[in-house]
Amino acid sequence: MRTDKPHQLIRRHLMRRRVLSSIGATVLGMLGLDSYAIAASAAISPRLETVASFDDDFRLVGIGVSRQGRVFATAPASVKRSRYSLVEVDPATGTLTPFPDESWNTYQADADGARQWISVQALWVDEQDHLWALDSSLSSVDQKRQPPKLVQFDLNTRRIVRQFNYGELVTPKDSLNDIRVDLKHGYAYLSNAGNQGGIAVTNLTSGESRLLLAGDRSSMSDPSQHLMFGERIARKLDGGVLVLQTDGIAVSPDREWVYYRPLTDHHYWRVPTAALIDTSLSAEALSQRVQSLGDGALTGGLIMSAAGVLYGGDLENRTVVAFDIVQIDGKPKLVQKTFVGKHPQLSWADGFAIQNGYLYIADSHLHELNFSNGYPPEGKLSIFRVRLPQQPAQGFAG
Repeated sequence: MRTDKPHQLIRRHLMRRRVLSSIGATVLGMLGLDSYAIAASAAISPRLETVASFDDDFRLVGIGVSRQGRVFATAPASVKRSRYSLVEVDPATGTLTPFPDESWNTYQADADGARQWISVQALWVDEQDHLWALDSSLSSVDQKRQPPKLVQFDLNTRRIVRQFNYGELVTPKDSLNDIRVDLKHGYAYLSNAGNQGGIAVTNLTSGESRLLLAGDRSSMSDPSQHLMFGERIARKLDGGVLVLQTDGIAVSPDREWVYYRPLTDHHYWRVPTAALIDTSLSAEALSQRVQSLGDGALTGGLIMSAAGVLYGGDLENRTVVAFDIVQIDGKPKLVQKTFVGKHPQLSWADGFAIQNGYLYIADSHLHELNFSNGYPPEGKLSIFRVRLPQQPAQGFAG
């Protein structure tokens, strides 16, 4: 039986958001409000540069950029298998070179998954200029033979440095989604958008992994909120309401905090890296270390600059937003502003990289390709970049 209750909740939710967005952060601090600490400031709208564009045979999602400016991109096979899964992109010519080679990008359903890409979701380039590729695998394949994996490459040689397997940690109901690497402590953090969410934490020395915060209040989407297309709740291709758990993830430049959020609500959270890597903490003790940051734009991917500014794409309004983390009444809160305003080319900013003073943006057009009630296809999938405000001399983006 049809009910309008979810829509009524969303309308109230959005009305509250509009009201609060007109109040300055200082006033919010004085009032002690606990959500939507959104600064009333005009969009900066830096110049949007096109790095590369793709046809429908490469359905872009993830990106990574090296210190030399080499650009890498992924095309997961969750809806449609593209001609390649992971490529290096030549911005000058648009040429796509399969990475690390053609054989890895030639999927064989009956072969072992160790040396082929199943469904590459996300990329990360670390301080040593190594490329990390997260292959989420697919629930439709035999995950005993083709499990999710994380592969580290030396970009100078295109050779594997290390590979980590998650077949024993997650189930086909899980969906490892994004990756951040913390070389300071020697760990990788992977968000889990499926099942009960959570963060997979991998010890890069021992290779051991644990799935933490699964089922925690911070890891699972608020059932009263949804990704909205105007007044419509976003629905999957099978018609079901879209629910995605822990999705966007970022690390602070000092590597002391992991920021994360479920995709289909407006809540933001952070947890100390010290708590995530402390194997003595119980699930309850770890949950108590989690801090709520209040609410903000419904974003997918996240990234934090060397200046400690958190960036994400506002998927409901087709912009890119920036968050400062401030203390209000002794608690950390988000202060949001628009970084890249509405632009005729910018559509679905979901993947991010920061390198050489630029924020790189993967516009994957998922609202046109992955939903039964989305929008008609319009424009090419593209990688853009925008110049960031001057960054500090020290610190590495996350």
